[in-house]
Amino acid sequence: MGSFQLEDFAAGWIGGAASVIVGHPLDTVKTRLQAGIGYGNTLSCIRMVYRRESVFGFFKGMSFPLASIAVYNSVVFGVFSNTQRFLSQHRCGEPEASPPRTLSDLLLASMVAGVVSVGLGAPVDLIKIRLQMQTQPFRDGGEHRMTTVFPGPHLCM
Repeated sequence: MGSFQLEDFAAGWIGGAASVIVGHPLDTVKTRLQAGIGYGNTLSCIRMVYRRESVFGFFKGMSFPLASIAVYNSVVFGVFSNTQRFLSQHRCGEPEASPPRTLSDLLLASMVAGVVSVGLGAPVDLIKIRLQMQTQPFRDGGEHRMTTVFPGPHLCM
């Protein structure tokens, strides 16, 4: 397929990595607040994470999302744009030209990318949340304890 382009995969990879680096600290706070264990509000959660785990607590479990979200975005960007390009070219029958894209091409390419997105995204999100929550206190026979449950992403499934 002569129209297959890797630039879309590279753009997705870079965009995914940048979004994780910038957004992971806030995602960690959001995840811990959703667990509802001992945090009064957002600022209280931020202070408690910083006090207990230092600044590194906000980046806990980031290595897996950094690798996986970059791959995930790369695949979704690449599938979407290459599907859209494929549909446009086969509709017009001109493989070398850049035919105009229609709304139906956009809709079908979005649906294909969405199916791929759900298949890749759900397991990635599950592992990310388990890694973020692993130092949260839990009850063990009336005692509050904190422990590392998952030493690495491969043990989260």
